[in-house]
Amino acid sequence: MEIRTFVMGPVQTNTYLLTENNEAILIDPAGKSETVIEKLGDLKLDGILLTHGHFDHIKAVDGLYEKYHCPVYLHEADKELARDKYSGADFGLVSYITCPTIHPEEGKNNIGPFSFEVIYTPGHTEGSVLYVFEDCIFTGDTLFRGSIGRTDLKGGNESKLRDSLRVFHNFTKNYLIYPGHEMASDLECELANNWYLR
Repeated sequence: MEIRTFVMGPVQTNTYLLTENNEAILIDPAGKSETVIEKLGDLKLDGILLTHGHFDHIKAVDGLYEKYHCPVYLHEADKELARDKYSGADFGLVSYITCPTIHPEEGKNNIGPFSFEVIYTPGHTEGSVLYVFEDCIFTGDTLFRGSIGRTDLKGGNESKLRDSLRVFHNFTKNYLIYPGHEMASDLECELANNWYLR
């Protein structure tokens, strides 16, 4: 599996393109849909995985759905948030989705040639999730390099986030960490240096 990272949108969100042979999955397509479609090229888009429903992680979703009619996975607790036209108003942004979404079941999942695990981690939003593929974890805005997601936005809850962070102590190998913003890291580094995981 190959992973490509694109920093997109006005708040520099990481969009991830996962490819296996000629098939692809997108995680948090944040920029203009035309730009994301161009990056996909001739790849077959098997699905879109959303780590949560905030406006800065979903901008390209409707345009991609119109073209590919692929499943869009979003935790049901964030469905209302992702459809809220005003959730980005404080940042002067308008970004929401209208396409149908599928609730990702916790545990093992398969889409096309891709196998992954879904772990529910409320706190940054009520419906935040981790996606675990092979040797990497896509953490959305739950965990960053040296930090964690904020809890003062809609759906945030500091107590729930702190509880959710305990899951990172349960992994038994050193996963790569791909966050929703800024640089990638790895689990050993975060457990050793991220104050919020101590």
